[in-house]
Amino acid sequence: MDKNKLSPMMRQYLETKQEYPDAILFYRLGDFYEMFFEDAVVASRILELTLTGRDCGLDKRAPMCGVPYHAAKSYIAKLVDNGYKVAICEQMTEPGVAKLVEREVIQVVTPGTVLESEALDSSTNNFLLSIFADDKNIGVCYSDISTGLLEMTECTGDNAVKLLDDILIRVHPKEIIVNEPVLELCSQLTCVKNSYVPAFEVYEGKHKTLADCKDFLKEHFKVQSLSVFDADNKKQGIIATAKLLDYVFETQKRSITNIKKLVTIKDENYVHLDVAAIRNLELTENMSLRKKYGSLLWLLDQTKTCMGARQLRSYIDRPLKNSREINDRLDAVDELRQNYILRENLQEALSTVGDIERRCGKISANTILPKELFSLAGSLARVAEIKNLIIGSKSKLLKKLYNQIIDMTDVAEYLKSAISSDAPAVMKDGGYIAAGFSEELDNLRNAKEYGKVWLANLEQSEKEKTGIKNLKTGYNRVFGYYIEVTNGSLANVPDYYIRKQTTTTAERFIIPELKEMEYKILSSTEEAIKLENQIYSQIKLKMQERIGDMLESSSAIANLDCLLSLAVVAAKNNYVKPVINENVNHIKIVAGRHPVVEVMSKADFVPNDCDIDEENNTMLITGPNMAGKSTFMRQVAIITLMAHIGSFVPAQSAEICIVDRIFTRVGATDELAFGQSTFMVEMNEVANILSNATNKSLILLDEVGRGTSTYDGLSIAWAILEYISKHIKAKTMFSTHYHELTSLEGELEGVKNYKVMVKEFGGDVMFLHKIGRGSANRSFGIEVAKLAGLPEELLVRAKQILEYQESNKNDTIITETGKIVENIKPNEREVLNILKELDINNIPPIVAFTTLADLIEKIKK
Repeated sequence: MDKNKLSPMMRQYLETKQEYPDAILFYRLGDFYEMFFEDAVVASRILELTLTGRDCGLDKRAPMCGVPYHAAKSYIAKLVDNGYKVAICEQMTEPGVAKLVEREVIQVVTPGTVLESEALDSSTNNFLLSIFADDKNIGVCYSDISTGLLEMTECTGDNAVKLLDDILIRVHPKEIIVNEPVLELCSQLTCVKNSYVPAFEVYEGKHKTLADCKDFLKEHFKVQSLSVFDADNKKQGIIATAKLLDYVFETQKRSITNIKKLVTIKDENYVHLDVAAIRNLELTENMSLRKKYGSLLWLLDQTKTCMGARQLRSYIDRPLKNSREINDRLDAVDELRQNYILRENLQEALSTVGDIERRCGKISANTILPKELFSLAGSLARVAEIKNLIIGSKSKLLKKLYNQIIDMTDVAEYLKSAISSDAPAVMKDGGYIAAGFSEELDNLRNAKEYGKVWLANLEQSEKEKTGIKNLKTGYNRVFGYYIEVTNGSLANVPDYYIRKQTTTTAERFIIPELKEMEYKILSSTEEAIKLENQIYSQIKLKMQERIGDMLESSSAIANLDCLLSLAVVAAKNNYVKPVINENVNHIKIVAGRHPVVEVMSKADFVPNDCDIDEENNTMLITGPNMAGKSTFMRQVAIITLMAHIGSFVPAQSAEICIVDRIFTRVGATDELAFGQSTFMVEMNEVANILSNATNKSLILLDEVGRGTSTYDGLSIAWAILEYISKHIKAKTMFSTHYHELTSLEGELEGVKNYKVMVKEFGGDVMFLHKIGRGSANRSFGIEVAKLAGLPEELLVRAKQILEYQESNKNDTIITETGKIVENIKPNEREVLNILKELDINNIPPIVAFTTLADLIEKIKK
C-alpha cells in the first residue's frame, strides 16, 4: 500500500491503527464509528453490517462499515464477546477548526476490562487474570475491574502447575496476560488442552523489575509497605499484580480508583477443590449441559442482589477451613432462619438494591450516565433501611456487617436533588440535571421557556397586524426560527418581512425581533448544555470521593445477602445446623439427603446415614448400578462442603470434621483429542489424589479400575485401597463392583463394608436406595439390563454365561503381605461384625428383613 497516495484522514486512520494492531479500531467520523480495511471485513461479518467502500486515494476503495455512535455499546459488546479487542478513537477537536480533525484512542475495551452492564453477566465476575512465573514460583493475580475486586496468590512447590490449573478452572477468566515463561506451561494445563480458558497473551508492561512493581503498587494503594496486604514476600504475585494493573491503566487510559485493596489468597485458609471435584460434585454447573441449573449454586442461590449472587459463588468456590469463621456464618444463618419477619423484610429491601459495585466501577472509569446515578441514589437510600433492619442482631457476624454498612442517606439525597428523575439515555441535548439544583442553569432554561411564550405571543400579534389568520411560527436546524405564510396569503405579507425559505405550499420569513430572540434562545440552550456538563463533572468528582464508602457497604450487603439466601434455603428445605470444629474427628451424618436430587426428584428421597471416623475411615460400598451408590457418595461430600461454607445441611443431624481437601473420582470420561482414554484419565485423577491427599482429606473413588481388564482393574483397585489405608489414612468412600474387595474388612485397617440394599421379586429387582452394613452378594447387572429393555433372548444367554463364570471362578487372591485369602466372598467374620453392630431397637423393619435375608444367604454360601 502506497501511503503517500492516501487521503490525510485515511493516513491518520492507519497511523492510529498501527498503534493498536490487535484491536478493531472504532474511528469516529461525525455521528458514526467507522471501520476500514481488514477491521471492516471482520466487523461486518460478526456484527452483520453491510460492507461498503470509501475513496481513500488508492486505486481501490477501502472496505468500510460503521455503526451509530449512540448505539455503539451493543456492537462493542458483541465484538468483545467474540474475543476481540476494540480501540475507541474519538474526535478531540471540532470539525472545521482545523483542516484535519485531531483524533485519539480514549479506551481499549478487552474481554477482561469490560465495564458496560449490557456486556456483563450480573451474577458472575468478569475476570482479567495475569500469570507471571520464574523457575520456581508462579504468581497469579485476577481482577474484576467492574467491581474493584483484586486478588493475588502464588503457586509454589512441585504441585505448582496443578494448582495453577485449579485456579484457572475456578476463576474462569475472560482474558489472560502472561510473561514468556508461562507459555511453556500451556501443554501441561488441562484447562488449556480442553479450551476452558482463552488463549494466553504475552504482556510485559512498563514495570520491569520487582522494585518497580512494588513502588507502583505502593503508589496506587497509597501505602508505605505491601505488608498491609500480607504480600510483601510474594515476589511473583507482586509482579503479576503490577502487570495486571499496568495493563488496566494502559487499556482504560485512566486511573481505576475503585480498586482500593489487594486481597492475598492463602490456600491454607480454604478447603482445596480441584477440577475433578468442582465438576463431579456439580458445584456451580451441571455436568451434562454445563449450566447453572441443577448445580449446588442453583439450589443455594436465593440472593436478591447482583453483589450477593457473585459473593455466593465465591463462598462455594472457596469453602472455609477456619472453624471460627465457619461458625460465625452458621450463627448468622441460624439467627436469620429463626426470624421469619426479618427474613421477609430483608428480602424485600435487598430486592430493590441495584449493582452498587459495578456503578462504582463506572464512576471510577468516568463513564457513568446520569440515569445510572439516579438509579444508584435509590439503591443507596435502601442501605440505611437495611442497616436498621439488623440493628438488634445478636450473632457476631451480623453485628460486624451492621458496623460495616455505612449510612449513605446524604449521598442518596444529594444525587436525587442533582439528577432529574427522567434523565435521558443520551446526554448530548442536556436535560439530566434536576430543576432547582443550579439557579444559573434554571435561569438559562427559563430563557428558553420564556422564548417559547414570546414566540406564541409574536405569532398572535403578527396575525392581528397582517390579518393573515393561518400565519404561524416555527423552527428548523438549518434556517432557525421563522414566520410561515401559505401561498394563498402572500399578498398580505408586509414589507418588513424578509424572505428566508421557499417550500412547496408556503414561504418562510424572518423579522429583526425574531432574529434577536433566536440568538437569545439558542445561545441560552447552548450555554445550558455546557453548564450541565460542568455540573455533572462536579457531581462525578464528589461521587469519586465516596467510592470507598460505597464499596465497603456493598461488600457488607453482598455477604448479608448470601447469609440470608442460606437461611431461606435452610428454612424452606428443613436443613439443620451442623456441628463443625477442630474437636470433631469424624463425619457423622444422620438421615442425610442429596440437596439437589431431593429438590429435583419427583419421588420421595430416601435419606441415609454416614459414619466415618479415624478408626473406621473407609466405607467400601457395593451394590448394583442405578441403586444410588454415586448419589450417596456425592451427598456426603456436598454436605461436608456445605458445612464448610457456613450453610445448614440436608440431614437430621450432622457432625463434620474440618477437612483440608475434597477429592473425587466419579464417572467415565475421556480426552481422545489428547490421546488419553477413559482409563488414562481415571489413572491421572487417582494419581493426583494419591499425591496430594492427607489424613485430613475426604476422598470419593467410584468404580476405580473398570476401564481395563477385570483382573487388572481388580488388582489396581485393591492396591489403591491398601495404599490409602497404609500411607494416607484419609476419610474415604470407595464404591466398587469388585466383590472380591469386600474380604478386606478385618484384613485392612479402617475398612468397613457397606451396600446399597435391593429387594428381589421373582427375577425382578427393586432398589431401596438404602445404605446398610455388609456387602452386596452380586451386582444385579443382568436385572438392571432388563430394566433398560434389552432383548429377553440376550438376558437368558447372559444368565447362562454368568452361571458358568461363577462356577469356574478361582476364589483366592494374594494380599500385600503375601497371605493367601481363601473364600473371598463375604465370610463369617463379616457376618459376625454386622450382627454385633445391629441396633435392633432403631432399625426400620424393611432394613432388618433385608439384612437378615442377606446374612442367611452369606452363611449358606
